[in-house]
This record gives sequence, C-alpha cells and structure tokens, in this order.
Amino acid sequence: MRWSLPALWSAVERFAHARGAIPATFLWNLAQGSVVPGPSDLLMVPLAIADPPRTRVLACTAALASVIGGCIAYGLGAVAFATVGTPLLHAIGISDAMLARIMTLMLDRGWIFVIGSALTPLSTKALAMTAGAVAMPFPVFAFALGAGRVVRYVIIVLLLEASAGTLLTLRRRLLKH
Repeated sequence: MRWSLPALWSAVERFAHARGAIPATFLWNLAQGSVVPGPSDLLMVPLAIADPPRTRVLACTAALASVIGGCIAYGLGAVAFATVGTPLLHAIGISDAMLARIMTLMLDRGWIFVIGSALTPLSTKALAMTAGAVAMPFPVFAFALGAGRVVRYVIIVLLLEASAGTLLTLRRRLLKH
C-alpha cells in the first residue's frame, strides 16, 4: 500500500486524538531514554502539532518517561560496566590509565555533560550509562538529567505554541484543506 502525505497526516491526527497517544509517548520516551536508539521527540512533536491542546501534557509525559529511561540506563551502566564495558574499551585500545582519566572527569564534571546531553541531540543514554559506570552520585545524575529534560521540553513547547499559526497554515497548504 502506498502512503500519501494527506493519508499519513490523517492517521497521525486520529492517533493524536486517541487515548493511546499519551501512553505511546511515555513508552517511546522510556525505551528511547534507556536502550532504544532514536530521537526522543519522534512521537511527541507530531502528536503535539496534530493536537495542540495536548502539547503540554505530551511534553510532561515525554520528559518524565525520558528521565525514568535515563535512570534505567544509569543502572545498566552501573551493573554491566565491569563485565561488558571495560573489556570492550580495552579491545578498542583504551588503556586503564585513559579510563581512569575519563572516570575522574565524569565524577568531577559529569553533571555538566548530563545536562548538555539532555538539552541536545547527543546520546543521553550513553552519558547515563557512563554516569552509572563511574558511580556518579545518583541524586546528582538524576537532578541534572531531570533539569536538562525539563528545560528541553519547555523550549519545545514554547516553540510549538509560538509557531502554531504557521504550522496550521503549512499543514493546510501541504494537505490542501
């Protein structure tokens, strides 16, 4: 079956207004925050454009789920680093001395990296696993991740709300209705 842009957008709009939109946003961001690769805003932004009144609820759902997912990634890093991470790093030529320098840097300034990854397209899950691997204090990690994600989603909501009229006009032009 061949999809057209109007048919695809119609499906997105139907889903955005359905009860499954919020749980799907939660599950996608939980999975993406912990182990699944992909952009964290993949589901939230199109659903928010299709159903503007739900933008803030979708953003809060996405932020909460991505923080929980990041905490899961932190735990994976803490548990699996010695058995999986260290041998892999040694296999690609990272010495114990280099590893010690990286660990020290993460312990001293890791919160900055966590906030940075939460605000940008950098891999938050990789940073979360690294934070767990180096035993960054969990409250510091969780606060940095939460703060970064809240700021990120507030910016996304503000951008979506500020551009709502433009997005509606663009939608009408592209879909011819």
